[in-house]
This record gives sequence, C-alpha cells and structure tokens, in this order.
Amino acid sequence: MESSLHRAGGAVGVDPEAVLRVIGALDEIDDAGSFGYLALEAVSMAVDFDHASYNELDTSTNTAYFCEWPLGTPHGGADEQAFPRLVLENPILRHQETTGDRSAHRLSDFVTADELHELALYQQVYQHLHVEYQLAMALAIKDPVTVAFALNRESRDFSDDDVRLLDALRPHLAQTYRNAQLLTVLRGIEDVLAESGRALVVLGKAGVDTRASPRAQVALARHFGAPRAGSLPEPVADWVAEERHRTFDDGRPRIHRPLVSGDADRQLVVRFLPGGGERPDVLAVDEQEPERVATELRRLGLTSREAEILALMMRGLSTSEAARQLDVRSSTLSKHLQHIYRKLGVVSRSAAIAAATDAVFSAR
Repeated sequence: MESSLHRAGGAVGVDPEAVLRVIGALDEIDDAGSFGYLALEAVSMAVDFDHASYNELDTSTNTAYFCEWPLGTPHGGADEQAFPRLVLENPILRHQETTGDRSAHRLSDFVTADELHELALYQQVYQHLHVEYQLAMALAIKDPVTVAFALNRESRDFSDDDVRLLDALRPHLAQTYRNAQLLTVLRGIEDVLAESGRALVVLGKAGVDTRASPRAQVALARHFGAPRAGSLPEPVADWVAEERHRTFDDGRPRIHRPLVSGDADRQLVVRFLPGGGERPDVLAVDEQEPERVATELRRLGLTSREAEILALMMRGLSTSEAARQLDVRSSTLSKHLQHIYRKLGVVSRSAAIAAATDAVFSAR
C-alpha cells in the first residue's frame, strides 16, 4: 500500500519536492558574505514565515552578526545593541547550549506565551519585531560560535511538519555554508592554490584541470593509486560521477557524501564542491592525523567513545564493522549513534558524517 508520507533526508512527513526547491536555490550560493540572506530566501520557498534572521553568535564575547529576510523588516523600537546579550535568554538557544541539540525547535516547545512575554529579550527586542512564535535551528559549528536560523511569525505557531522540514534542510544548509566559505576562498584560484591550507583539484568535463594542485593529486594517488595522466584514480572518478547527481533514484534529495580513506597514520577526506555556469567543479582534499580528528569531534560535544565511533564511520566502516573493531555489540554501537545524531542535530548517518567532516576539515 502506498503511503501518503514522504521521506526526505530521513524525515517522515516532508515533501521531497519542497526540499528539492530549496536545494536548487542553495546550489546558487557561492559567496560567504551573502550566504545568510540567500539561504533564508531559499528556505522561504518551503516554509511560510513573516520574517527571519540568520545569526552568528559568539557566546564567549556576547557579540553577534545577523542579517534579516526580507530586507527592510521594520524594527520599531527593538534594542539592537542589547540583542547579543539578550539573545542568550532565548529558550531554544539555551536548550542548544545545555544539551548540544541543534535540531529545529519552536519557542512554544519550551515556554508559554506568558513566560515568553516576561523575558527581557521579548520586551526589548521580539515585541517590537512582532515575534510571538519562532522556529529555529543551528548548524554544527564549534563552540563558542553558533550559526543559527530563526523563522518568525506573529499570528500562528509553526507546525510539526514545519519542524520536520527545517530538520530535513539542515544538512543541506550546513553543506552550503561550508561550500560558500570554501568557494569564497577559491576566488582567484591560481593564487589560492599556492597559499591555501587545503589541497585542491579543479575538475574539467573530461578529467583534471591543468590548475589542479600537485599536492592534492599526490595525496589522492597515495590513497587510491596512481591514475593515468590528466585523470583521477578510478575510485575517485566513480565517486565524482555519483556526486554530480543531487537525488537518489527514487527522487529523494541527498547531501553530498565525502570520500574518506585512512589508516592508523593518516586520514584523507575529499569533498565535492559543485560548480555552476562558468564555475568548475572542485575537489577539496585534506589529510589529518587521527588524534586531531578525535579532538575536533570531541569539541562538538561528543564523548571520547562517541568521537571514536564517528571517526570510524567517517572512514567508511559499517555499524557491524565498527562494532567488531571496538569489540562491542552492534546494538550498543547503534545506541551510541543515536546519541551522536541527537547531539549533532541530524537524523541520518550521512548527515552525521557531513557534520563531522565540516568540524574536522574546516578547522584551521
């Protein structure tokens, strides 16, 4: 019997066509400076809201950068200077800070309307912006910085479907954020290749562009075997062919899956950055030592055991293979994975790996 429920990114009750509309708009974002505004515009294609904000919060210094959509949203008498300090009263942010759970939540999940109205944050900011209902979530960015999206309404609360939809979009937003950061660096690629901390491979239609980083090609050959001149190692070429498709065979959207290879000495992660128009596809290649991988994963709020398990997932081990290596039952390891998903605010293995890859291989 055909179910009336859809699946997208592992979330039940989410229309995959709505997710695909947003992903199509996210694919056009290639600049870190405009990411917040354009990402909110993309989300508006799937979730209805009065206005929204993109926020980068540094809780160690009580500073914040934010942008809003649409432009020109009236601020009334909102105390913008006090917002970085007062935003710490936000029940959703407090939940994220306390539990590490960055998934989508509503204000009404934590406080009543009367309790919200008692907050200085409401009285000095939200009241003037006509924020009575809010749906917010954060990306898996390391402490003390939180990157968050807040969708606001005045007259009605967000539905369970809205929550599930924003959760389904979360890994795609995180990936777009990471790619926008990298693509901003890639401007003037000839100079960047000599100075960037990452090794890069620029792809042409028929193989490797002449501007490819020799260091990147050496790393790929070391892990996957030497290719023919002007081409990629066969496992890498097969992976690139898969990553150039944005949906599964049944039409469900998916995030790009990093290619991971490693041993006890070095771990290699290759990420696919899709091009568009005149911009070529790019591979970002990075090698790290296992201890640094574990350290960065623990900074996401994971225990040492959870970090060890997620590192094995990043290397491509299945649940049963990881359980055998750690000498634990598969059921025990699966429970650890559920804790990892909750802490990272994701609902699937691929999204957890993407969040881990972002944490480990974006840190400098």
